[in-house]
Amino acid sequence: MTSAGRRHLAVGVLLALALPASASAELRGLWVVRTALVSPESVDRVVDDAAAAGLNALFVQVRGRGDAFYASRLVPRSVLLERQPRGFDPFARLMARARARGLQVHAWVNVLLVAHFGQPLPRGHVLERHPDWIMVPRSVAAEAFDASSRRRLQLVARAGRREADVEGYYLSPSVPEAIDHLEAVVRELVRSYPVDGLHLDFIRYPGPTWDHSRAALVAFRQVHGTQALLGGPALDPAGWDDYRRRTVTTLASRLADAARVERPGLVLSAAVAPDEAQAVYHKYQNWPYWLSSGILSALCPMVYTPDNRVFVSQVEGALARAGRQPVWAGIGAYRLDFRGIVEKVKLARRAGAGGVVLFSHESLSSADWRRLGQEAFRPPVRSAGSTDEAPGSPTPSR
Repeated sequence: MTSAGRRHLAVGVLLALALPASASAELRGLWVVRTALVSPESVDRVVDDAAAAGLNALFVQVRGRGDAFYASRLVPRSVLLERQPRGFDPFARLMARARARGLQVHAWVNVLLVAHFGQPLPRGHVLERHPDWIMVPRSVAAEAFDASSRRRLQLVARAGRREADVEGYYLSPSVPEAIDHLEAVVRELVRSYPVDGLHLDFIRYPGPTWDHSRAALVAFRQVHGTQALLGGPALDPAGWDDYRRRTVTTLASRLADAARVERPGLVLSAAVAPDEAQAVYHKYQNWPYWLSSGILSALCPMVYTPDNRVFVSQVEGALARAGRQPVWAGIGAYRLDFRGIVEKVKLARRAGAGGVVLFSHESLSSADWRRLGQEAFRPPVRSAGSTDEAPGSPTPSR
């Protein structure tokens, strides 16, 4: 293990041992999508709903597509807030109300996914300023290599729309300046807001045919010494896969280090593909290593399947890899009815998960919140012989 790995591992173990009491008990989380942050009323409502349901942690999407739902000097304010006064800070308001209700707040950041295809980029957006920082799929690599910025964006969008799992433009983690930018974003965010945790999402490649950008191809040639540039990955496919895994791991490590420097004791978690093989070999998201080395202090596998057998298998698989770090099972509420949500919460508990996170607030009706508090997250019954399981305290876009 490298010295950096040993340092991360020591930090991860200390954090696992030193998590606050509210986090060392069952974490009952909710992913709060950015559309809940567009007005003071919607911010207040989501906090109140979560409290009524007996939840104790909010994972708040303060960076959705390279924008900000918080006060930032580095990235543009989201266009979804354009009807609100400039003084309205959704994240600050949510944090104040959540603290008053006893809820943890984790800043949820979409890392590499930064823009939708086909939508205008707001002024000051990272891709408006640096369109050459985008990932490029193999199918358009040759055309995009020397294309103009506008043409490259068009080529990537055309190719990306043909793949179901590609939600938009991604930054390339092979661009040093892009990584510097992301680190600066994280530092500013966690320095400015007293968050309980930083939650990383889209810290992965869209799929195995990405990233054939100029920056990635040049970096791979330098590391592996091949003479070919565009053809280099095909000459050493195993080396190419390993390069991409290491590149994302380096990014995760830098962001984790930066966040912990700015706010010691912060819980560093990530939303990850729940199937280990898919994560490691198709998304190049080596979360087992991120856990074992201490880059992460908690894992949130997105176990969105409605199938109970698959759900339990994936939760147990993550737990087997997690060691002492908590596993918070991500439940795809948008794919379930109310009874299915409650059932998945109970299955996660039986499997030994340290908590759950529901995706997302948009998937629940106003009538569901108190029912959740009664049927999924009610306080424990302490009477002798009690069998109560509850311990202590269209597809939506992420």
